[in-house]
Amino acid sequence: MASTFRSPVLPTWCPGCNNYLVLAGLEKAFQSQKLSPSQVAIAYDIGCAGNMADFIKCYGVHTLHGRSIPVAMGLKIANPKLTVVVVGGDGGIYGEGLNHLVSAVRMDIDITVLVSNNYLYSLTTGQTSPTSPKGAKTKSTPLGTASLPIDGVSLVKSINPKVLAKSVDCQSPPSVIAAIEEGIKHPGFALLDISQFCLAFGKQLVG
Repeated sequence: MASTFRSPVLPTWCPGCNNYLVLAGLEKAFQSQKLSPSQVAIAYDIGCAGNMADFIKCYGVHTLHGRSIPVAMGLKIANPKLTVVVVGGDGGIYGEGLNHLVSAVRMDIDITVLVSNNYLYSLTTGQTSPTSPKGAKTKSTPLGTASLPIDGVSLVKSINPKVLAKSVDCQSPPSVIAAIEEGIKHPGFALLDISQFCLAFGKQLVG
């Protein structure tokens, strides 16, 4: 069943990018739920994670930056039978789209939000993002960022303790795959903060 969701377009991420794992986890979750492509709709944000729009064969919308969650909410309201997923990065979900995340959590709408969190705006070559550690020296903050990072899971839980919100790390692939499956199955809002290391620009955060 997983192969029925793979488009003929080959992924274009950097070799070793953790988004390959997120893609595999989604396919496995759809397989375990015995879903067909016509039963799934994905709203993609922009950025590296959003490029997944080309690689999955199902209903999908490649949205504007930060607007993936309201599009997903509209899809679910229009057709409640659809399994609706959001795929985005820490910039689109916690930055430009933070107000939409709050609205979805308050509503507890049945969508699953996957955040490929690499703590940077990597597609635009490594600027600081809402989750970059305080003091991080990036190309946009050469003296170190003055802002505290957003903790997506804690924020979501403080708004609505009933929703599913988990943080998983791509250093443990089985945990990521299991969490994605749990999020898809959850009958309500689910946020999965998927911690990643950007092979191209992440060295700024550890240097």
